Amino acid sequence: MKSLLRIVVGECEFNPKTGKTYNWIKEFLWKKGFPGVTIRRGELSLDHKSIMHSVAIEDIQFNDLAIIIETVADNNKIERARQDLINNIPHGQVSVVRGVEEKNMGSNKYCVVKIYTKEDNSWFKKEEYEKVLRFFQKKKVIWATVTKGLVGYGKDRVIHKQKIFSFSEKMPIVIECIVPCENLNDLLNELKNLVEDGAVFATPIDLIMNK
Repeated sequence: MKSLLRIVVGECEFNPKTGKTYNWIKEFLWKKGFPGVTIRRGELSLDHKSIMHSVAIEDIQFNDLAIIIETVADNNKIERARQDLINNIPHGQVSVVRGVEEKNMGSNKYCVVKIYTKEDNSWFKKEEYEKVLRFFQKKKVIWATVTKGLVGYGKDRVIHKQKIFSFSEKMPIVIECIVPCENLNDLLNELKNLVEDGAVFATPIDLIMNK
């Protein structure tokens, strides 16, 4: 069974032994054989001291915004990595979200679906963002979002990241939505055919508002 490992750290978080924390996490997960990692930057965040960080400085990395690192992996792999993560992250948050097994998909009212992929691959091109959202419209999904990552790698094990004077055309993308669990099997069956390159993760949630 697979789970979602989610890590949140400040962009300027630094460990004297390992260097910048989120870079160490990326390298650590890559060396440990995690099948894919997506790293995103928040626009506004609270740190471990509840201090607010926002886009105030032109050189954005010095705003020390929250960095969100996510990977979908086997539970055993996550368990083996957990203690090293705890030991090497000075300040941050590590959480594990258990995926739902297909046989249990109908036992909850709502589920969140997350698709981890990259832009400009064979099925998800920049000019087809709207086409993908149209697919979710057809499935009666609202509040679906498409966000772009800073750094990431997939099954090809090639790390793609933004550079100052050039923009990679293979940047990581996360597509997220919440669906009624009664529609989940139908949605996932179509996603299996649609998503040619990436990972699909689903888990039950408690939805408290949807309007």
